[in-house]
Amino acid sequence: MTIWTNLAALAELETQRLLLRPFTYADCHAFYKIVSNPDNLAFIFPVQTTEQEARDLMVAMFMKEPLGKWAIIDKKSQAFLGAISFEKLDERTRQAELGYFIQKEAWGQGLATEAVKTLSFLALYQLGLTDISIIAHLENRASQRVAEKAGFVLLRQFKGSDRYSHKMRTYRHYHLTKTILQEVEREIHDHH
Repeated sequence: MTIWTNLAALAELETQRLLLRPFTYADCHAFYKIVSNPDNLAFIFPVQTTEQEARDLMVAMFMKEPLGKWAIIDKKSQAFLGAISFEKLDERTRQAELGYFIQKEAWGQGLATEAVKTLSFLALYQLGLTDISIIAHLENRASQRVAEKAGFVLLRQFKGSDRYSHKMRTYRHYHLTKTILQEVEREIHDHH
């Protein structure tokens, strides 16, 4: 089976508190509410000022090629909270980058960490990926905390051009492999 076939089989996932599922056209309004608020998007993409712009962005980014992209839904309230996706998935090198955003009202509850942990584990153990990256702006402490809480380790810090503003920014590149996960497991086991 290819990585893509495996991803198709994982189109809908459940974690303790979340449902990860494909985007639907009905998500447009909830997506717009998130992407029209600059507080939600400081490090992601430019604010979408109209509902039509937001709809076009959602369809282009998450629906046109849906594999490896999930809407993050609160299981209890069924509220649309954000998105998580594999970017730059390379079948040959078996590496991918994980990107995500969650609306500000849901920050600080460990929801992004829950989604990242679940997808990272599946990527390494079911999809056959060998290395998953999270790249966060130096100023984006929230995203760095998610990476760290999910077991990712800092690989390097580097300067690069922001893909939207094209300004030079400093980034932190975190990554996770099976070896790193096994180290974390051993440390937890040794402390008990």
